[in-house]
Amino acid sequence: MNYFNKKDVIDGKYEVLFFIHETTYGWSYRVKGKEDGKVYMLKVYQKDKLLPQHFTEDGDLLEASIHQGLEHPNLSRYVEHKTITHNGVELIYYVVGFISGETLQERMDREGEPNHAFAVRFFSELLDAVHYLHSREVPVLHCDITPHNIMMDLSDNGMKPVLFDFGLARYQGTEGAYFNQSQPSVYYCAPEVLNDSATVESDVFSLGALLYCLLCGTFPWHGEITNPNMDSEKFIPDLLNSRNKKLRFNVMESVDKHVRITVIKSLLPQVGTRFKNANEFKDALSKEMAVSVAEVETQERLQVVKRTPGLGFNKIAGMDAIKSMIKEDVIEPLLHPEKNKEYGIEPPNGVLFYGPPGCGKTFFAECLADEVGFNFLKVKPSDVGSMYVHGGQEKISQLFKDAKENAPTILFLDEMDAMIPSRDGSVGHHYESEVNEWLVQINNCSQNEVFIIGATNRLNKIDTAVLRSGRFDRKVHIPIPDLECRKALFKLQLDKRPKVLDEELDCDLLAQKTKGFVCSDVTLIVNDAARVAASKQVKIDNAMILEVIGNTSASVSEDDLKEYNNELGEENKRTPIGFRTSATVVKQSPQQKISELEKEMKSAADNQDYTRAAEIKAQIDKLKNN
Repeated sequence: MNYFNKKDVIDGKYEVLFFIHETTYGWSYRVKGKEDGKVYMLKVYQKDKLLPQHFTEDGDLLEASIHQGLEHPNLSRYVEHKTITHNGVELIYYVVGFISGETLQERMDREGEPNHAFAVRFFSELLDAVHYLHSREVPVLHCDITPHNIMMDLSDNGMKPVLFDFGLARYQGTEGAYFNQSQPSVYYCAPEVLNDSATVESDVFSLGALLYCLLCGTFPWHGEITNPNMDSEKFIPDLLNSRNKKLRFNVMESVDKHVRITVIKSLLPQVGTRFKNANEFKDALSKEMAVSVAEVETQERLQVVKRTPGLGFNKIAGMDAIKSMIKEDVIEPLLHPEKNKEYGIEPPNGVLFYGPPGCGKTFFAECLADEVGFNFLKVKPSDVGSMYVHGGQEKISQLFKDAKENAPTILFLDEMDAMIPSRDGSVGHHYESEVNEWLVQINNCSQNEVFIIGATNRLNKIDTAVLRSGRFDRKVHIPIPDLECRKALFKLQLDKRPKVLDEELDCDLLAQKTKGFVCSDVTLIVNDAARVAASKQVKIDNAMILEVIGNTSASVSEDDLKEYNNELGEENKRTPIGFRTSATVVKQSPQQKISELEKEMKSAADNQDYTRAAEIKAQIDKLKNN
């Protein structure tokens, strides 16, 4: 509803020149003062439409109350606000000084990003304004620093930034925080703001995102989010996960490394690792304050990762010796390389999983990626193949270049025997060149924070040069699942199906009937049984699964197993793979589940694991809505 039209007079003081736009809770107009003839910007709110967070404890409009006490050349000027009644409706109007110019976003859309020298100078003035906010007796948090809320003031024949719109501003220590859910504003929000919390360092994060935007022409991690649909309950977790990569500075090759490190530090996900305030940010940018490159790079390595409690190796049962070896020899050195520097220990380079097909080699690799939290890039033979001479070499080179730019990265090479075949004279020169390229790129790639995981069903078909230390430091055999593992696999697969007769299922019997079957075989059996049940519109039962087993053959033959056992050596040294069985499930009421999730969310937030907190919050909201 547009309450006022052109030439209407508001409260006998302001004549409406024209309507500007409708905001989330109100309407904006350009007006002229009846007494002084000056031009102003005026917002109108319908009071009963505002939420409790829009008011102070005394019932005053919080936005105007905060703005009223501020005076800085790079902040918009407060004029007045007042509650009036118009046509029987209680309204609040709020007047600020008119700024001659355009928003920073409008300028960037029109002319592109400014040159680097101008960007840093322009940005320094904005830092002064935000430092002024943070230096108040009770610090003020703007919570919405984006190019849309910065005017390029041209009134003094110059161009200075003016920060405006205090609609989301809070006092430091105020419970709760809110963010602009429109795009692209949400991309400038700090992780904690997306989880209803804000500090001075939250504005520092937004400032860092803004500086990156000025230098690179877009917001940080642009294009990394897989689902930009804000209506999806997964949007916030996806947004947080999209930041689990190193910042790309492709267009900043000529920029001083110091500026890059300063930007990276301002955008670290954990609050305590950023600059403490805008003044520190400015001092670092002008080199008046030293910034430790090593410290920032270490924090980036440790913190710009995907932390997903409850996943990783927790999804795998058995293989304790292998998991312990991986954690001690691979994960710890990858996450904490500084511990080994004084001993001259190089970080691990790669691990190779081998064994029969369908036994979970790919699954184990994905679990390792979850456990360590690095970026994960899966590569198939078709991804690097080419019909052109040397075309494959170029793809391999580009693959490693991308992995290094997004480091720390786990590069998973599936079906490695097809990508790096043995150069025994049976392959053409075309393939030999590609194998040579693989050897060059893999060699000590961990020094660039790229860790290789390989998987193969045919260890003896891989070129022996790639198996030496410095390329693949560990080789791990993944055997077919034993009885207990098959039992756990059946339980894992059947627990996903709501149409199951729990009281009649005998996972022990099913496991006994599937000797020699691998993980993928069990999945296929349960899927086929589910299809039969669906066609008859009945629940899955024991007899149905046993019938499917009787019509299904193991995908790995006895001859294949003998070949794999010969490669392995002594059969009794194998460590079985399996999946954790779920604990007995106790039925919970929705309220009990919500209560547990709220505790888990608080724990995640206390540990500053905002990605996990956002995921849990989405689950809670879904339960409440149902």
